[in-house]
Amino acid sequence: MLVKFSGAIGVGSWDVKQCKYVLPEAYRPPIEVNSMCCVANGQTARTLIVQANGIIRVTNMGSTGSSQGCVGTVVYPIC
Repeated sequence: MLVKFSGAIGVGSWDVKQCKYVLPEAYRPPIEVNSMCCVANGQTARTLIVQANGIIRVTNMGSTGSSQGCVGTVVYPIC
């Protein structure tokens, strides 16, 4: 399964944005999977998270937040 995120999430150091869609049960990973996101201006690291319950989130990882866009993908096998 390939989950891809593209967009901005906020300027706060620990901002989190949750996708309004939830993965159908057949496409959910058996455990939470994480991947780093590339930020357009390189100011702060971000993580793309796909939870076992189908929720998809993107988080800032401290330091200074950024209103710049980011792109990230998570790939995992479907069980």
